[in-house]
Amino acid sequence: MPIPFRPIARMLTRTLHPAPRVDVSALSEFLPRLQQGDAGQGVLLTVNHYYAADFRAWWFVLAISAVLPVEVHWVVTSGWTNSGWLTPFTHWLFPRGARLLGFTSMPAMPPNPVEVEARAEAVRRVLSYVRSTPCPVVGMAPEGRDIPGGVLGSLPSGVGRFLLLLSRDCPLVLPVGVWKQDGRINLRFGAPYHLELPGGLSASARDHLAGDIIMRRIAVLLPVHLRGEYR
Repeated sequence: MPIPFRPIARMLTRTLHPAPRVDVSALSEFLPRLQQGDAGQGVLLTVNHYYAADFRAWWFVLAISAVLPVEVHWVVTSGWTNSGWLTPFTHWLFPRGARLLGFTSMPAMPPNPVEVEARAEAVRRVLSYVRSTPCPVVGMAPEGRDIPGGVLGSLPSGVGRFLLLLSRDCPLVLPVGVWKQDGRINLRFGAPYHLELPGGLSASARDHLAGDIIMRRIAVLLPVHLRGEYR
């Protein structure tokens, strides 16, 4: 059995000073249903992969998990890239930590040709999880990498298609914006929505449009200077 992550997240988030500023006003009706196990369907939580010199991605994982009243199955990186001597160590440590917590580890973006099979296997594990779990809640940062300046970055090819597959079993998409301002972590939750695309699109068009919809839903939750090409 995996170690419950939410109690750990709540404990560690309480060590932050100042405490995170959290806006859940868009979830006034949804949060009670989620807490009571009455969401009725799976949830796909999508958050920007915010990056700053004094902010590591694990803090948005911790802060979001501390806020939501359910355990989130996170899709996390299987290791850092371009981190010098730490790089191979993180590729040993992160997958083991993910397994302990019941998360899925996946190679970071941009895609590395030698990691194609590892990425495909991670996709299969996530899809297996959502298809075998009643009302799953899956969290991920679709960009999958740090973007200079902390702004939103475009999605690599295939990510939109993966999100579409996930949305079949997690049809409620919950966008979250995260950033740091004046030394404080800010979280802003948007209203859940359904990822609906028109018919007749090519595979590449569906991939692009799905990713664009998801990123624009995140963008409106962020300060304008962090929205990147999604302004």
